[in-house]
Amino acid sequence: MDAPIFYALPQDIVGDDIRLDKDELHHASKVMRLSVGSQVIVIDGQGMAYRGELTSLDGRSSNHVRCHSTIRNLGETMVHLTLASGLSTGHKFDSVVQKGTELGVKRFVPILAHKSKAKLDDNRRAEKRLTRLEKVALAAAKQSRRSFIPQISHPMSVSEFIEQTDETGLNLIFHPSRGNQLNQELESVGDVRQVSLLVGPESGFTDEEVEAALGRGFRPVSLGNRVLRTETAGPVVCALVLNQLGEMS
Repeated sequence: MDAPIFYALPQDIVGDDIRLDKDELHHASKVMRLSVGSQVIVIDGQGMAYRGELTSLDGRSSNHVRCHSTIRNLGETMVHLTLASGLSTGHKFDSVVQKGTELGVKRFVPILAHKSKAKLDDNRRAEKRLTRLEKVALAAAKQSRRSFIPQISHPMSVSEFIEQTDETGLNLIFHPSRGNQLNQELESVGDVRQVSLLVGPESGFTDEEVEAALGRGFRPVSLGNRVLRTETAGPVVCALVLNQLGEMS
């Protein structure tokens, strides 16, 4: 059986000694029922994984894991994938982050488009939502055995996102009635390492938002005759693109 995965802050990894916080210790001792000497893997969320063994389950101890070896980019794709998706009402975006993290997304950008139903007028509520999404990403990264925890950006408009997107990468905007089919669009793509995917909210993009994206080099892509919910479309396009680029095998 593969060693269970835990998370430690980079500053809590000193040499071969790793300190786990109380939540990770509780998970190790009470949920996983591990004991001193159990083999574990600890990720730092920045691409490094540390294989070692538990040396203590005491919360007062300064060290809980002794590292034996390191693994760089455990479970990571070669492609740096950004998913910018319309922010949904309620907790629907949690599913986008969870499934996208499992697939290999490196960065999530919640999009507040012109037609978005979700609103974030309260800074306190926005920060609370961001904190929850970060926890969702952490749990999904551990579950999918990744060493990198995706970045969750603050919500932004379509224009703000496209202005900061690297025009040299592969940038796609998904629209039900515009552009080629995805497989046709990717046939001519060579060795790509930077990909940004832009998916609309429940009511879609305005014509002005689409034209602005096209003006910045985004390619319009259609997923066919069926219109997917935004929380479905995001993970689906990530899986399709990563598979086409050879990252799902």
